[in-house]
Amino acid sequence: MIKKKIAVFHSSNDLYGASKIMLQVVDILVKEGYEIHVFLTYSGPLNEILEAKKIKLNILNFGILRKKYFNFFGIINRVFKITSSIGIINKYLQSHKIDLVYTSTSLVLAGAVSAKLNKIPNYFHIHEMPNNKIYLKIMGPILSCLSSKVIVVSKSVEVHWKKYFKNTTISLIYNGINFKSNKIDAKIKSNDIKILTVARLIPLKGHVYLINLARKLLIKHPNLMFLIIGDTFKGYEGYEKKLKKLVNDYGLNDNIIFKGFKSDISKYLESSNFLLHPSIDPDSLPTVLFEAAQSLLPIIATNRGGAAEILDNGKGGLLIPHDNLDLAVKLIEVYISNSDLQKEKKEYAYTYMLSNFSEQNFNENIIKFFKP
Repeated sequence: MIKKKIAVFHSSNDLYGASKIMLQVVDILVKEGYEIHVFLTYSGPLNEILEAKKIKLNILNFGILRKKYFNFFGIINRVFKITSSIGIINKYLQSHKIDLVYTSTSLVLAGAVSAKLNKIPNYFHIHEMPNNKIYLKIMGPILSCLSSKVIVVSKSVEVHWKKYFKNTTISLIYNGINFKSNKIDAKIKSNDIKILTVARLIPLKGHVYLINLARKLLIKHPNLMFLIIGDTFKGYEGYEKKLKKLVNDYGLNDNIIFKGFKSDISKYLESSNFLLHPSIDPDSLPTVLFEAAQSLLPIIATNRGGAAEILDNGKGGLLIPHDNLDLAVKLIEVYISNSDLQKEKKEYAYTYMLSNFSEQNFNENIIKFFKP
């Protein structure tokens, strides 16, 4: 039997949620007998992982559609990068006789355009929920035109994009998490109440909102400690500096600690009291919530996008508003002082996620999706 060849295009080279899902998909396809060729836009930690799996890896700047390029010169830059990379991708698809393109994000167009030009299928795996209406009106029809089939990672993402994909098959496939057979109950090793946040340092993740929440909470609860794990994208260094300056200006350097990127967050989960996910824009399906549930860590999240789905509309954790600081503070103060409510919600979260976001279901659904 001749192996079917798939070219995979991914928007980042890191170890955050979307990249972990891409690796899961690659592993599934390899086990199913597909030959995989991966395209990444820059070198990073995925290089070593993919090379160890003997995956054919290509580094090519194919023009990721990040928010920082949403200006006149940025758009010109992206058009140039996308169009110049299409010629290279076309030659690669033809010389390697690629049968299918899998684009693991809506932020990448070059691979999809090349698939269209070569008359082979392109499957989009959409994680994003952009809230710019002009962007959606432009990108929705483009993505629909370039898609043979589409995977969305949550109901929120499906609702967000569905009206643009009227003639395209959309499959909801929740990310699959390898829950351990035994729960890992978080152990507190300090008198301080540690609140952990794990997310890229980019505006939509809500770190400014988090800092302002912390500032208000610390007035009555000076024993709170906020640990922030995560780094930023190239080009967003100014945003990271802004966050650290804000903490310094508020005089909160002893209570809000930036830890940078950590490949293994389990020790932080196990030594924290709460996970706080403060996204101010819709976040499709934040995988760190699964990791927190595995550690039986009480979860607090803004009521945006996939977080509400993961927490079953608040049954599995505290949902707070993303745009009402005072109300959010009041809700958090009540929650952190109610151990019975925390226990109820974290137990529910573990059971709910185990039932609805299993790795086995994910694997079976991905195999089914890629079969002709």
